[in-house]
Amino acid sequence: MLPRTALPRNQRAQYSRLRLLLKEPGLIRGNLVEMRRACGKKSCRCRTDPKARHRSLYLGLSLNGKHRMLYIPAEWEDRVRDWVARYSEVRQLLEQISLGFLERLQKRDR
Repeated sequence: MLPRTALPRNQRAQYSRLRLLLKEPGLIRGNLVEMRRACGKKSCRCRTDPKARHRSLYLGLSLNGKHRMLYIPAEWEDRVRDWVARYSEVRQLLEQISLGFLERLQKRDR
């Protein structure tokens, strides 16, 4: 195994970014879905004005082959947004690193 310093500069930067992301707590796979719905109150404005519907946030994900929607309370929204974004960035970095090593493999370059 070659030392990290033998890697190209862009791959070293990718590994560094990946390490920083993994030091932070919280990774979650899924997509945030915003829904706007009318409530059950007869006197509420949301019944007549579609723009006044109540906003709710859900995490959409697949567990054991089944799609799930998990309600995210307003006080958790920023935290969960960070976790989802971090997971997405980690996944992109892993893909870039993998493609770099695939190129090396195809060139048979150590």
